[in-house]
Amino acid sequence: MSDHTTPSNPEIVPTGMKLGYGIGDFAHSMAFNLPAFYLIYFYTDVFHVPAAAAGLVVFFAKLWDAGVSPTMGYLVDRTTSRWGNKRPYLLFGPLPVAISIVLLFYSPDIGGPTARTVYALVTFMLFCSLMTMITVPYGALTPALTTDSHERAILSAYRMVFAVVGTLVGAGATIPLVKLLGGGSEPLGFRRVGFLFGAIVLTIVLITFATVKERVQTEIQRSSFKETLSLIRQNRPFLILASGVLMHQIAINTMSGVVIYFFKYNLHAEHLVPVAFISMLGTSACSIPLFLFISKKRGKKFAYNFGMGIMAAMSVPLFCFGDKSIAVTLAIYVIVGIGVATVYLSPWSMVPDTVEYLEWKTGHRREGMHYGFFQFAFKLSVAFPGMLAGLVLRFVGYVPNQEQTPLALLGIKLLLTFIPLVFVFIGMYLISRYPIDDETHRRMVADIASRKSSTS
Repeated sequence: MSDHTTPSNPEIVPTGMKLGYGIGDFAHSMAFNLPAFYLIYFYTDVFHVPAAAAGLVVFFAKLWDAGVSPTMGYLVDRTTSRWGNKRPYLLFGPLPVAISIVLLFYSPDIGGPTARTVYALVTFMLFCSLMTMITVPYGALTPALTTDSHERAILSAYRMVFAVVGTLVGAGATIPLVKLLGGGSEPLGFRRVGFLFGAIVLTIVLITFATVKERVQTEIQRSSFKETLSLIRQNRPFLILASGVLMHQIAINTMSGVVIYFFKYNLHAEHLVPVAFISMLGTSACSIPLFLFISKKRGKKFAYNFGMGIMAAMSVPLFCFGDKSIAVTLAIYVIVGIGVATVYLSPWSMVPDTVEYLEWKTGHRREGMHYGFFQFAFKLSVAFPGMLAGLVLRFVGYVPNQEQTPLALLGIKLLLTFIPLVFVFIGMYLISRYPIDDETHRRMVADIASRKSSTS
């Protein structure tokens, strides 16, 4: 992840700022992926919410959250403060987020399934809304740090290495920490993990606030939400990218959410869930420099679809052999991890270029709204898998904490492999239609600079 021009170039972001920016995604990814990996399991097997109800809780909360994201982006674009228009949310947002994480996994003893379902819905909606308050402005900082396309890719690489590590902590450390801190009680263990992860998020996001500055100054936008929405609809590359990301994330979140079921019931090796996630995410972290190299040589679009193709190819052997050998399953997860690396790098290095596309085409720059709608795609990608998993598990007769029927085991295996594969293929087709390459982006930036200099 070395800089590609001399340090005297003002487009180069200082290494300390890259690290400060990158570490913020450790906190976001840890908090975001904790529900993605374990919330359905926590609801069904720990908090005792019925499976179908648990799936619907995730769906409706994320549907709500998806609507909050563009609104948050709109607010960011209209914010003025001594810290800029994005950093204030990194100062005032992390404490409420930390409290919401505690409430999410608190699991109070409140009676029957209906009361538990209502508590789950309210606390998850609160968590999602407050996370959006920090993730949208955080993401929108990328184009505010530099206008150089490859430097943004390097920034995204720094950020996504931390994101993978944060995801790895959320995925791999949660169950061991639950057992360690719970003293044999899963509800107590999850409750204490909620306190621990909340404190980590609070600390790290404040570090990002203190170390990052908004270096690319933009005019505060005063257009209406409707007018801004109309501008987003004119940004064809952004719509293609967001739609492709939505499909890919639906696939990944569906797979991730059932890993614990697959290891617990199909393989009878629940204790190896952290090992599975470490196998995949550790490989992903190590593979990010590879995809940064591929991105520079062949383009961001090629790198993205190449990685997703690797992941897709592993679905067949995982379905055929995954429940026959733990060693084979873990080996497949290592290969899957290579492909998954592109998910952490490519989308986030591509979306800033679409911000320039809109400015080049219309003269309007809307960083917050772009990242708000980009988060919209990510939120929907969590909503649908939760509902899908809950409904499929109910259809195949899944019953928590007991030996599963052959049909239930097949349903779990399909949720891990062939069902996500459909979404991967749709996403790869959409990304293949993405029109911005490096040369196009350089031309757009040059045109924008020329227009500004001619009017100054």
